[in-house]
Amino acid sequence: MSILEKPSQPASSGAVMTTAVDEVPNRLALTLRSTSLRAGIIAVALLVGGFTLWTIATENEWVSPLVVAPPDEVGKALGDMFVTGAVWKNLGATAYVTLIGFSVATATALLVSFVFVFSESLQKAIYPFLVIIQTFPKVAIAPLIIASFGYGLLPKVILAALMAFFPILVNSMVGLTNINADQLNLFKSMRANTWQVLFKLRIPNAISYILPALNTALVLSLIGTIVAEFVSARQGLGFAIQSATQTGSVATVYALLVVLGGFGAMIWVVMAILNRVFRNYKQ
Repeated sequence: MSILEKPSQPASSGAVMTTAVDEVPNRLALTLRSTSLRAGIIAVALLVGGFTLWTIATENEWVSPLVVAPPDEVGKALGDMFVTGAVWKNLGATAYVTLIGFSVATATALLVSFVFVFSESLQKAIYPFLVIIQTFPKVAIAPLIIASFGYGLLPKVILAALMAFFPILVNSMVGLTNINADQLNLFKSMRANTWQVLFKLRIPNAISYILPALNTALVLSLIGTIVAEFVSARQGLGFAIQSATQTGSVATVYALLVVLGGFGAMIWVVMAILNRVFRNYKQ
């Protein structure tokens, strides 16, 4: 180093602290720009705001207690359910029917979609009837199904499966048929047979379409189960809600709705996590 050159001076501690302080707002801004964080903040705000409005409305008697129960009474009814253990029996019965109906709907929808891929004529002939059946109000046809199949497990599973069937069918059909033309031509040039195209091209392509449908279908299966339990059941959350409504126990009805909403949110979150895990594994 030349004697005319001055040695470089290390940055002062004050400059380092200034830089670190300036980075804090930038990091905070980046964090707040996260979509997940913003969604969480909005969800918490809506929850707190809704609960506050609920409390104020019941305390000031803006609504009749025969229509909306006060939060403290709902909390007491909810606590009694868990203390006595009555909620677990009904929740278990509803979950059992929901999972069976969802499994039946998934297997049936995938099988039908495979058949439609192999036979376009069958697809054009049968698909309109499936659309018509899907438009039927499930509350209206529930008594007919129960009258036809009895008061046991089968009619409840049928209703749950009917609710979950159509989303899986539609998404699987789109995934199986929406194939890149170049990939399909490549398989044909390699003289791949129909089964090879199905298992090595169509099904892997359809998975990204089917997984979101399974998330929605499981929630719809739960709705179908509740509808069936409204009409004919001796246990289950739908049966418990119907019984509490008939006896005029408004707080119990709201407590059961909280349990039902929590269960629905739980299965949706579980399916979303499984969806993400499977996507990461596939990548």
